[in-house]
Amino acid sequence: MPTPDPGALLPVAHDVIDRAVAYILTNPVTAVRQKDAHEIVTDADIAIERLVRAALTEDDTRIGFLGEETGAVGNPDTYWVLDPIDGTTNFSHGLPLSSISLGLVHDGTPILGVIAVPFLARRYWATRAGGAYRDGTRIHVSKTADLSKALVALTDYGGPQPGLEGLLCRELDRELTTRAQGLRRLGSTAVELALVAEGSLDASISIWNGTWDTAAGAVIAREAGAVVMDADGSPHSTRSRCAVAVTPALRDALLSVLEIVRGTCYWPVEAGNTA
Repeated sequence: MPTPDPGALLPVAHDVIDRAVAYILTNPVTAVRQKDAHEIVTDADIAIERLVRAALTEDDTRIGFLGEETGAVGNPDTYWVLDPIDGTTNFSHGLPLSSISLGLVHDGTPILGVIAVPFLARRYWATRAGGAYRDGTRIHVSKTADLSKALVALTDYGGPQPGLEGLLCRELDRELTTRAQGLRRLGSTAVELALVAEGSLDASISIWNGTWDTAAGAVIAREAGAVVMDADGSPHSTRSRCAVAVTPALRDALLSVLEIVRGTCYWPVEAGNTA
């Protein structure tokens, strides 16, 4: 399939996000179950994913679909990718920092993203080469140039070696607490990436991530002027093992912190690690 026009598909994305937001705002949580040791899923996650998947796969069968809860169907090179509720634990506790994140990926690179934060009545979106927006207003990353004045978010995921992942997050936590002005764990990578895009956060670091967690936020942050990269500074893609978004002036300082990850299974394969 040739590269789709993300601008032409943006109204489609907004329409399905409208439906998903309407659902989450009018349907209380009625069931929560444990997916694994650290993650839960609610009835709302499943219902939103089914709703969005049905709408998008019916609209254009040339484009595939990947959902966190139901997996992949259709075209593996050009596909919509959805996290129906990013920050499910926050959502289940009534904390408003949860989001619905929809991206469009082509040849491993996100080219469109829409993130709704329903309980804060915010929406962020971007298309490749089209700029990034919050509720219709163009947004840009911060101009922070000193890590000691930066506010950084750190989100961890269960990866192939959970014990190692926890150790790395503790090491990163200690280093960033020492060197940055502040460190936050917000519980939603999509929200963090959107906040980097609007300049409320100066950087966001995720150790191990699913495409549904980062696809929409990656294009929004990039279009707002962020450097969106893997742990070694290489450009972020759907193959990346970490997702880092940072205002450009802090790139080198953050890379020095991320040396903690070097030599582990979370370091990019392209950099010589085959773990």
